[in-house]
Amino acid sequence: MATLSTPRFSLASYIYKPKHVAWLVVICLCDGLWKSAFVVVRPSATKLYSNFFRSDPARLNIVVNLYNAASTFYLGMNCPYEKERQRLLRLFEEVNLEDEQPDDEEDEDTEDCVETREDSDTEQEGENEDGEEFESQGAPYFTAKGDTQWNKHPFSQRVRTAKVNKVSDRPGVKGEAKNAKTPLDCWNLFFSEQMLASIVENTNIYIEAISPNYQRSRDARPTNLPEIKALFGLLYLAGIHKSSRLNTEELWSRDGTGIDLFWLTMSLQRFRFLMRVIRTDNKNTREERCKKDKLAPIRDIFDSFVQNCQKSYTICEYATVDEKLEAFRGRCSFRQYIPSKPNKYGIKIFALVDSKMYYTCNLEVYVGQQPEGEFRQSNDPKSVVLRLIMPITKTGRNITVDNWFTSYELINELLEKHNLTLVGTMRKNKRQLPVEFVNTKQRPVNSSMFAFEKK
Repeated sequence: MATLSTPRFSLASYIYKPKHVAWLVVICLCDGLWKSAFVVVRPSATKLYSNFFRSDPARLNIVVNLYNAASTFYLGMNCPYEKERQRLLRLFEEVNLEDEQPDDEEDEDTEDCVETREDSDTEQEGENEDGEEFESQGAPYFTAKGDTQWNKHPFSQRVRTAKVNKVSDRPGVKGEAKNAKTPLDCWNLFFSEQMLASIVENTNIYIEAISPNYQRSRDARPTNLPEIKALFGLLYLAGIHKSSRLNTEELWSRDGTGIDLFWLTMSLQRFRFLMRVIRTDNKNTREERCKKDKLAPIRDIFDSFVQNCQKSYTICEYATVDEKLEAFRGRCSFRQYIPSKPNKYGIKIFALVDSKMYYTCNLEVYVGQQPEGEFRQSNDPKSVVLRLIMPITKTGRNITVDNWFTSYELINELLEKHNLTLVGTMRKNKRQLPVEFVNTKQRPVNSSMFAFEKK
């Protein structure tokens, strides 16, 4: 790359405009530094200078004339300006010769290139400590087991932003969420009145079915919407006070150790009864629906919640796909045991989350192998990611995943069909990885290697 330098100024990029070259000499004259009057041209940057002057050879004449003026001004200081003047004139002659010979290898988009990356220190080393060379050291590319070739050098970077990097949807609050002013308004965006009404209706159906088992009818009286909201409020309050490990009797204690708001809202007996009978689906038709869907008891409420999340907010340009384990030790056919998690037992949920605001955009509960029917789908990592990213497909966003999700096929499909990019760690057993990337024992400590593929 061409470089123009002074003891006080770093003007490497000014060579791309003629007025900046002229201003350089003016700055040198005003600063009184005769060394700054010399235009330093690195040997490796001759082609960049040739491209610059070939478009208009008169530019070099301007530089030479300005240089002569600066040299004449400092003639009394015995400056070696004549040598530098001859150097510029030779460069002008080389430009004329190259202009007469057309360059067949020059790409038509050469003027869009803004940077050429040099080899990394690791790639410049010919041999490792044992004197053995890598298999692809002499070639301009790496070769993987699956015959996948990766270039050692990056492709030309263009000035214009690539289409895949342009975010189409502006992040932020949208729709009815813009009118939410209070915390309760925000909560109602995710749990609508229709969802709460469905919970009340299905809960009352179950209460009616079990009411004959109670001697007193008041112990099994139907519930209503305000009571269900009060129940949810007490559950939130228990979470705020980190009371998940406490016995409910301690929360309703009136000896000064409990929380008054609990027993002022409802009795402990009523709270336990509602926690037992609350339902999100119709108990009478559940058995038939479970033949096709393991998630039938909460399917309607869960899908409504996820849709409300997507309608209220647009995530930023960076998103993350990962799994989480919600602690649960009750009876459930798809309960998972993951020893590496803080809560070893629970329900595994895949999530698409905003990387900046931590906002949940999409969720999927892992239920294992579904029965034959409309809800049966593949649970391989690639399929999970492709289902989760559907709300942001073709929006130019970037997805970050861990090594369980990352694969060469997933990266290509996201880029070609969904206009999304992916960043993630990759396991060593992937066939598309070059041998040089897997055999780390032969590489120096703290070294880095890069491979590129043009799409």
